[in-house]
Amino acid sequence: MFKGNRKVLGIFALMTCALGSQAFAQTQECIVLKSVAEIEKEVVSDKGEKSKVLVPAGKVIPGTEVIWSVTANNVCKQPSEKVTINNPVPEHMTLVPNSAFGPGSDISFSLDGQKFAPAGQLTVRENGADRAARADEYKHIRWVFKNPLQPGASAVARFRAVLN
Repeated sequence: MFKGNRKVLGIFALMTCALGSQAFAQTQECIVLKSVAEIEKEVVSDKGEKSKVLVPAGKVIPGTEVIWSVTANNVCKQPSEKVTINNPVPEHMTLVPNSAFGPGSDISFSLDGQKFAPAGQLTVRENGADRAARADEYKHIRWVFKNPLQPGASAVARFRAVLN
C-alpha cells in the first residue's frame, strides 16, 4: 500500500526517518536534501497562553494534515545555480491548496511528474471537456530557486498534505 519503509498498522504510521518525501534536487551534485514530516500541536504555556508548534509526525491517522519541509544544503565550495527541488505529493495524501511555499523560488505543479506549470494553469479532461486541475489533483511540486545557493547556505521548500 505504501512504498519503501512505510507501513499500515490499523492506523497509518508515518515515521519521519523512514518515510521521507522522496524529494530530489535536479542535477545538483553539491545539494544535499533533507525531508521532514511534522504535524502542528497546540501547547499551553505556564501562563495559559496557547500556541502551535511543529513536532515530528510519528503516527498519523487519516484526515491529519502533515507539514512537509525539504531543506536543500549546498555542501560545496562554490555557489549552486538554479537549484531545483522536485517533490511528489506522498502516496495516499492530498495536497492542501495554497500551502506550497519556498522563499525566493518559483513554484509549479504537475499531474504526472513530467509537465509542470504554475497553479491554475494545468488542465484535466473530464467528460470530453478540459477544465482547470484542482490542487487535490496535483501529484508533484517543483521549486526553482531564483538566486544561487551559496556555499554552506540552505533553502527551504514546504507544503502541507492531508492523509487520505
